[in-house]
Amino acid sequence: EYRGGMKQFFALVAFALIAGCGFKPVYATGAGATYGGAITVEPIDGRSGYILRRALQEELAIGLPNVTEAASLQITVKENLTRLAFQQDGAAARSNVTLSGRYALSQGQEQRLTGYAVGEVSFAVPSSTYGDIAAQKSASERAAGILAKNIVDDLRRKLSVE
Repeated sequence: EYRGGMKQFFALVAFALIAGCGFKPVYATGAGATYGGAITVEPIDGRSGYILRRALQEELAIGLPNVTEAASLQITVKENLTRLAFQQDGAAARSNVTLSGRYALSQGQEQRLTGYAVGEVSFAVPSSTYGDIAAQKSASERAAGILAKNIVDDLRRKLSVE
């Protein structure tokens, strides 16, 4: 019983010290989570938009060069599924998912810069209907990750020469 009480006491002291120093977990989620320091990624419509926003928040966690004040990143996304190859019976054999995004980085009321980026993923279409749906979702998620990297790389390149 004595050891259990000491463990609880030390845990309580540790939590108090951590809370007192302003510690925030790196991968925090929920209302208290902040990403990208001073950069806010505005909500993006749709499933792909949600995945893209989360990927951008992770990519921007270390911030951007020459952005020291609060900034906002707005993005419009367009998703396109293209069937590339077909089997003899007319069923698709190979497909591409392309996510394209126009973005604008704003500080206050001033639009600082704009750009356009693309993320594209190719995949083999499984023979089952549900397999095709799952493959499309997976390709869409991977394309969102690629698009997020391309947008952040473009922002870093443009901002580093200012």
